[in-house]
Amino acid sequence: MNENIHLSFKKSSPEKYFKTARIPLTMPKTIEYFAYGSNLNREQMKKREITIEDTEIVELPGWKLAFTIYSDPWDGAVGDIIPNPENRVEGVVYTIPEDDLKKLDHYEGRNVDNHIEVGMYRRQYLPVKSKEGWRTVLTYLVNRNIEHKSKVDLKPSKEYLQTIISGAKKHGLSEEYLGSLRSINYKE
Repeated sequence: MNENIHLSFKKSSPEKYFKTARIPLTMPKTIEYFAYGSNLNREQMKKREITIEDTEIVELPGWKLAFTIYSDPWDGAVGDIIPNPENRVEGVVYTIPEDDLKKLDHYEGRNVDNHIEVGMYRRQYLPVKSKEGWRTVLTYLVNRNIEHKSKVDLKPSKEYLQTIISGAKKHGLSEEYLGSLRSINYKE
């Protein structure tokens, strides 16, 4: 539905014609997206042409960063989060235009067929904790319903892990969390 208000402005000239401007009645919608893997790196988001309107550091208690699925482009395992009551995942919430969600779906390998998630990743809403309190945001998890049968003990490539660490550092994630990222064994 395209709702617009039409305004006419009289031009101060002998021609006495009007110019029309369209002003949308509704503001573009935004989505809050939790990034915990390579998307922590703003340069990657920029390359993917995802517009970031706002950023906030958050944590996801009761979950653990894992590397459960192999990626050919990265030549190693890529990030996933799995439930684990003893751990927490730090990351950022990006506020992005709703229109950029399709781009993000594409890069995350999300695909839906007849309302069923069939791609590499699936969307999931999870509660995250920030300085202001709890809220529910969108993130992506490895889709365990597809043939690849994800595993928990895969190793990321050095490049992939460095992409995560670089993004985490630039966003100011905790030194403790950065230390845990640096201790991850990567594929030689």
